[in-house]
Amino acid sequence: MRNLKLACSIKVLLIFGGIILMQVFASAIYTLGYIFAKAVSGGSAMEKLPVNISHLIWISAISAILSMLWCLVLYLRSSWRVKGMDYRNVFTLRNILGIAGAGAGGCITLTVFLSVIMSLMPSAFENYNQVMKNLEPDGEIITYIYVMLIGPASEEIIFRGAIFDRTRLAFGFWTGNALQALLFGIYHMNLVQGIYAFFLGMVLGMVLYTTGSILCPIATHIIFNSTTYIIQYVFGGNSGFMAALFVVLILISIIMLTASLRYFITRCRDKYNLEKQ
Repeated sequence: MRNLKLACSIKVLLIFGGIILMQVFASAIYTLGYIFAKAVSGGSAMEKLPVNISHLIWISAISAILSMLWCLVLYLRSSWRVKGMDYRNVFTLRNILGIAGAGAGGCITLTVFLSVIMSLMPSAFENYNQVMKNLEPDGEIITYIYVMLIGPASEEIIFRGAIFDRTRLAFGFWTGNALQALLFGIYHMNLVQGIYAFFLGMVLGMVLYTTGSILCPIATHIIFNSTTYIIQYVFGGNSGFMAALFVVLILISIIMLTASLRYFITRCRDKYNLEKQ
């Protein structure tokens, strides 16, 4: 068992290191593509790549796609993972409601919580605010695609797929789930994002363990990220009615999140106890 833990830990660290290096590789690919496009269009091939949000999003998207494809191969080749999924047992009504509650309810509850903490400790959120500003769409369709589709799918296949497969095998569900969530938090390279990404990673791991399908945490993550843009669009005005409606939505979100967490924690505990017998 000790050898298994060591072997899996090394593989996990190699995967984690690989996705960090993939960002460097993606930057090189994008830079070469930019230089080539400039040369073809008659511009200077030696023109320096400008540093702006659009370019950073493109590099992140390329890195995410490359990491996703690599980790998807690792995930699908796992000999110990259960094959042949019956999706009628995966996408049950309870699971769907749990996914919606964790995704939408979690996003809105977290947004309100962070807003309160931000008002009390504004200096601690400077880096976080800059990251969030970089992810504002500003008319760029690639930002929407990256935040609401590419990013969630890639991160789930990396962390709840390739990495969690190995940590769970070596350390069991609860410890393995905490380890993959910790790496998920570190991956965000920002204290505020890292803290909430850790707890989000814990929940997404429970979604995977409960349902048995990687599609479920992907769906949860997509809902979580998409809800951010939806509430900005719907509640972006200064209407008193919309403000009151948002307060009601916050209360509903807290109830949704609480019910979802209770459901997934209970299911995970029951499944874990059954596997130990």
